[in-house]
Amino acid sequence: MQRITVYCASSTRLPDAWYTAAADIGTAIGEAGLELVYGGGSIGLMGAVAKAAKAAGGRVHGIITTKLLGMEQGWDGCDELEVVDTMQERRRRLLDLADGLLVLPGGLGTMEEFFEALVARQLGDHGTPIVLVDIGGGLTPVTRALDALMEMQLVRASIRELYGVTDDASKAMSLLRSMPTGKVNPDQFVPSGS
Repeated sequence: MQRITVYCASSTRLPDAWYTAAADIGTAIGEAGLELVYGGGSIGLMGAVAKAAKAAGGRVHGIITTKLLGMEQGWDGCDELEVVDTMQERRRRLLDLADGLLVLPGGLGTMEEFFEALVARQLGDHGTPIVLVDIGGGLTPVTRALDALMEMQLVRASIRELYGVTDDASKAMSLLRSMPTGKVNPDQFVPSGS
């Protein structure tokens, strides 16, 4: 692993412990000599993870849209701040550059990024491991929803093999490294027509 993509919130209204946990993850990425790839923001969990990764010696690659940059959300401390036109381009770049994906609590954009990455993993389009870091229970509704979809047989239970979950930010990197990599056979994860 060389690059870790982190999906997370830009909200500035979260509990202090969440920013601390995000900073801990950024520090772990930087101390491991890895490159952080993230949404390019200077605020919220995004800002916390990026600033900590940089302070710990990591390289920081932000990817932001022209519109969000115009809203003054970009962080000028990035080693590289890539500006794209659309959210679709941003999501594609975040995923394409990832050797591992960490998902922290976030809003609609974070959820869109996570589910796009999970569906693409399920279909065998990429082999990047995914770990949900359930800081302060911020992702518990998501994991419960996934469990409910499995119980209703709308999603195969085998999908659990494609993502890990931890509520301990200090264990996120080790869990990510332990996750299987490589493209999967979609027949194991996608319901068949018969």
